[in-house]
Amino acid sequence: MDLVFIVIFETEYSIAFSWNPLLLLAKWSAILIRMNPLFGGTKWSLESLTPPWGDTSSIYEHIRLHGTDPLPDEAHLEEKTKLKWTGGAWDGVLGHHWRGTDEPQRVAEILLALRSLLERADGRTLGALYGLVVQESILPSIDPVLKELEESLSSLHRRHLLELGRYLATRAGHREAVKFGVAVVGIVGRSEDLETLTIIGRNEEFTLYVATAIARIAPEPEQALWALAKTVRNWGRIQTVERLKETQNPEIQAWMLREGFRNGVMDEYLACICARAGKLHDALKPQIVDDALLDGAADIIHALIRGGPAEDIDDYAHAVDACESYVNHVWSCPALGLKNFLTVAALRQFLSEQNGWEKRKDSGWTETRRRNLQSLCEDIFSRQTWREQAMQALNSIDEQIFYEGDSAASCLSIDTWEIHFDRVKAAPLDSSFSWYRLLRQTDESRIDSVLSFAESILPFDRIETGPAEELGMGPGFEPHETLDWVLQHLNRFPKRGWRLIRAGLRSPGVRNRNMAIHALAAWPRESWPSEATSLVLEAHEREPDKNVKGRLTALLEGKPVV
Repeated sequence: MDLVFIVIFETEYSIAFSWNPLLLLAKWSAILIRMNPLFGGTKWSLESLTPPWGDTSSIYEHIRLHGTDPLPDEAHLEEKTKLKWTGGAWDGVLGHHWRGTDEPQRVAEILLALRSLLERADGRTLGALYGLVVQESILPSIDPVLKELEESLSSLHRRHLLELGRYLATRAGHREAVKFGVAVVGIVGRSEDLETLTIIGRNEEFTLYVATAIARIAPEPEQALWALAKTVRNWGRIQTVERLKETQNPEIQAWMLREGFRNGVMDEYLACICARAGKLHDALKPQIVDDALLDGAADIIHALIRGGPAEDIDDYAHAVDACESYVNHVWSCPALGLKNFLTVAALRQFLSEQNGWEKRKDSGWTETRRRNLQSLCEDIFSRQTWREQAMQALNSIDEQIFYEGDSAASCLSIDTWEIHFDRVKAAPLDSSFSWYRLLRQTDESRIDSVLSFAESILPFDRIETGPAEELGMGPGFEPHETLDWVLQHLNRFPKRGWRLIRAGLRSPGVRNRNMAIHALAAWPRESWPSEATSLVLEAHEREPDKNVKGRLTALLEGKPVV
């Protein structure tokens, strides 16, 4: 038999090379059977299938046309959780703070359903995969799923997977399915997918997944991520800037120090990343720097000192150099505003702490440098201009300016109780910050005025609807949140505020009930009002939350409430 060389060029299904005509015939027949209905096969496609998301609108189209929340699946989400999260917040908190166990069973189920769909596309296989993906957050499962796919997919399945990823990303009506589709596009997609991904990524619910995908498939990942980062502000900004932490691009570095770290969640999440990537200590070395850099440095250093849920000042190796240069700039510029005063005040407090300096010596925080820096901070702090600026800011209707003025007043021991009481009186159910600051400055001589006002404005009929498992926060719970602000301070004032405690015990909000219990626990038992015992017994009988019930038990038995 003569040798025959035939090449079947790349099709959607295979590339086959063979010198053996019999083997070639077998391969070609298998392809025909799978491709041609005349041979009993069908071409793999999702186009003709009934969408498993029913009549829920395409999230991609909603974002493309409107860009804003709520997303089309909001009602579906509310059925599963009582707490409303802003875009990307749940995945952000889960990814940054949750250290739960892996989900091997769910991963295995998704992979099995996915392989079944990739082999045969029909309503059953598509519906099975979709149901698994949308039943809960995909975040804990997505990385092991993608890793397995990358390691085991054939070229045939990669083509099917790309179609599936695009299908879910652009058509699905539930957010977890869109996230799954975006993640899939990220491992098998092409540069032509970038426009679609960028549209989706502008909604912060999806920025994490889009940023990860862009980093994989964009010809210039840093530029694409930077462009995306500038379109988002909250968790989306955090997720995107975190993926720029290794940049050596001077433009991106400069942006990170002036703007990139800013976000609507907490600047602390990005402060150290941007200080390190942007080389803050080097940027501040020149004798003259631009105002935007000095403002950015003030906020970054302040965030590093606050610390919190992310890296802090001890994680930035060049912190002492950056702080010295920053304070020298402030010291030589007497006309700066309260932002810089607040940063210097925070640094002054940090430098006065007694502990931790021994281990900081390796990072350059010698005793001499610390004392010299402390002296400069004291000199700046003592300037009379800050008190004048604070009083002016406290008269501002701009909330950010007012906040800076109030923070400065607190540092300077300026009493703002009357100012906050006036703000609370003007909008009693919409003044959370002023309630907080009012109660922090309330003492024995002032508490009765606050309680009398609170009792006069709280709609008790909306609060005392009976215990439930609500957190008691968000839209519709404004009275309950206002009650929270007062209740949490009542343990400082035993035998005061019974009307508010009673309302808290009858509230559907778990927070209200817990705070009411703690407030009443501060009372001597013999001073309880006559109705208190029966009301607490009733509350104990009706309580649906086991932890709150335990606290009520401790309260009745005279044991410490924790």
